[in-house]
Order: sequence, then C-alpha cells, then structure tokens
Amino acid sequence: MSAFPNKYRSYIKKVHQSDDYFGFDVRALARIEPILKFLHDDWWRLKSEGFERLPEDGPALIIGNASGIIPWVALMLIYELMSDRKKCRRLHVVTDMSEIEHESIHTALAELGFVPWSPENIKRLLSKGELVAIFPEYPEAAGKSWSMKNRVGAFDWMKILPAIETHTKLFPLATLGCDEAPVTLFNAESLSKALKLSAFPVSPFFPWLPFPFNLASLPISWSMHLLPVIEYQPGKKRQDIEECARTQAMFAEGEIQAELNRQLRLRHRLF
Repeated sequence: MSAFPNKYRSYIKKVHQSDDYFGFDVRALARIEPILKFLHDDWWRLKSEGFERLPEDGPALIIGNASGIIPWVALMLIYELMSDRKKCRRLHVVTDMSEIEHESIHTALAELGFVPWSPENIKRLLSKGELVAIFPEYPEAAGKSWSMKNRVGAFDWMKILPAIETHTKLFPLATLGCDEAPVTLFNAESLSKALKLSAFPVSPFFPWLPFPFNLASLPISWSMHLLPVIEYQPGKKRQDIEECARTQAMFAEGEIQAELNRQLRLRHRLF
C-alpha cells in the first residue's frame, strides 16, 4: 500500500476533488489494488479502447453489459479509470444493493465506490459533475447461463431515466469476455428465490469447492470498448422524457450487442 500514493497520484488528486458521498474510502481500493492489477493485466489480459472519448471532467453516464454474481466488470472499469493517467477519473457504480443483507459486504462495496440504486442518488452525483456507471441488465445478468453468453439482456430504461432528465452524456460500454470467464451452467431460480438472492449460478465447481472458489473464472482475454456518446433530445414533456429514456436504453443495448458481435467476428478471423 505504501507505493499506492506514488503510483496513483493523479487518481488520488481526483478523489480529493470529489466529495465522500456514500462511504467511499480510497484506502480500501489501495488494499485490493494488487488483486485488481493481477486480474486486469495477467489473468484476463484486458485491452481497452475508446476511453479517450470520456470528458476530463463534468457529469457522464457509462452504460455497460455485465455478467456474474460478482461485479468484476465494474471493478475492472474502476481499475481502468484509476490507472489511466490521461483519462483518470473517479467512478461511482450505481447498482441495486437492497438484497445484500450482510452489512460487511455492503460496507466493503461502498468503500470501493458502489452506490445504492435510486434516481435521487444518480441525480445527486450527476449534479456534482461526477462520472457514474450503471449495468441495466441486472439482476438477470447475475445468473446468465453459458448458452446465453455474449447476448445482452434487456436494459431497464428506468435506470437511465435520471440521466435523461438531467440531459447527461451517455456512453455505451461493450465488454467482451465477461460472459465467458465465469463457468456458469445454469441459474437455480428456485434456490435463488428461497435464499432471497438475485441469482444462484451453478458451476462445475459447485458444490465441490467452497465459496468463492465455486465461482472460479477462466483466464479468458477481455476487451472493453467505450463507444461514442449517444446523441439525443429528451424534450420537455414528461411523456417525451420517458419515451426518450426507453429509446436510448434500447439504442445502447443494440450498440453494445453490435460491438460484441463485431469483436467476435474479428476473433474468429484470427483463429
């Protein structure tokens, strides 16, 4: 941790320029930085593209696809923006944390930059000029089976509505590899309902290995591509704003799926 302040000087400067809204603690991020670096650089060998499109400051919303019960895509995105000296920015990941009953897990996520979902929380962050990320597939993405890999689930337009209301810049983010890395055979819906979980993914390692090893991830290469900003005019009437949110949610979903398909075609040509 002693090398963290020198290595991430630009990021720490950004953190000091931002208020501590929801319990974020940069020391918690410093503690897991070696793990994030290993996963990013060595295990998944993540390659990024398009992050120069992000504004250096001011509000923006990243809309991404994700998979798995552990929010690896969000953590990799946090690390990507933390370690990028040219486009270094602090990221707030807004997600539904209502089903997390363990206070220690809730606190740990908050310290890393996760924020409980609510329209008020998103609007507050955007009004302060913060960078926010959402993954509108959840909770369905948590239990995505192997047969559904690389297929983007339907986006919840309500998660995008607060950004439309504030006319915030929208950036779709396509992540390839996150669906293939977790070895999920199927989602045990009856168990997930009984345990009050968003999903209960069953893998070849369950129940033979203990948690979290039963959610082991394969060392498959990842790629993150931040797509161009979405242009839109929300209108002034409430029904126009809501219709705009629905349209932009479907558009972002389509753009991300198209980019995943493009990357898959390029991968197949290489092999």
